[in-house]
Amino acid sequence: MTVQTHPHVSRDLRLAARQGLLPARGSGWLGGFSNMLAKELGEWFRTRRWWGRILIWPALINGVPGLLRALKQIPPEIPDMLYYFQIAVIAGTIGMIILAQDEIIQEKQSGTASWILSKPAARLAFVLSKLLSDSIGALVFIVVLPGLITMVQTYLTTHQLMPLLPFLAGAGVVMLALIFYLSLVILLGVLFESRGPVLAIAFGVMIGGMFSAASLPQVGYVLPVGMDKISLMVALGQPLPAADVSQVISAAVLSLVFTLVALWRFQHKEF
Repeated sequence: MTVQTHPHVSRDLRLAARQGLLPARGSGWLGGFSNMLAKELGEWFRTRRWWGRILIWPALINGVPGLLRALKQIPPEIPDMLYYFQIAVIAGTIGMIILAQDEIIQEKQSGTASWILSKPAARLAFVLSKLLSDSIGALVFIVVLPGLITMVQTYLTTHQLMPLLPFLAGAGVVMLALIFYLSLVILLGVLFESRGPVLAIAFGVMIGGMFSAASLPQVGYVLPVGMDKISLMVALGQPLPAADVSQVISAAVLSLVFTLVALWRFQHKEF
């Protein structure tokens, strides 16, 4: 068998090359996972856009407090750490929703999803590779890199090193908030066929949750509406009220539920 005698083989290989995919063998519920994960990670780290992410996220999360401090709008005794958690959670959540909105929708609209799944690639692997790659990308560009810069900024302004383990625990709370919205958007991408409902529901949960929590505190037991405050309290080593503990647990549980429902629904979806 040659490419010349089977033109469809050549077309498939060309399409695979454009998608950054390599031929994979095997089956099973995670068939093709490593191949698809490499392709998804490549979009974060092996394109020119990663330079933009290195510049944009520190400029947003670290640059705003730095600019305000240079303009003497922030007292010198207030460390940058106080602003890192608030900006990382709010700006990171918005960025996560926007970045993840096309992960499933675009693949379905372009026909790439049906093409990939016609090969020896499992549906569960297709969804999990996107969840994992976006989680790694968010961890590196939104949490870790600005976090390291924050530690340096705090040392330069206070001449004291921040306790590392509490700070990492606080950064973990930030990451949990991002994973909550990432898994929600992935689920919505599986359920809907256009970006409108995905963005409307995701931002509705974020903005509506914050506003409703002001008049209905019980919302804070379920939705991650105060993760910026919680992450800062954890980083400072302060004890969390029961409502905040419930919020952290709920965010973790709901993220798992969103992921499982997305996997189940995608497994039974027709293309």
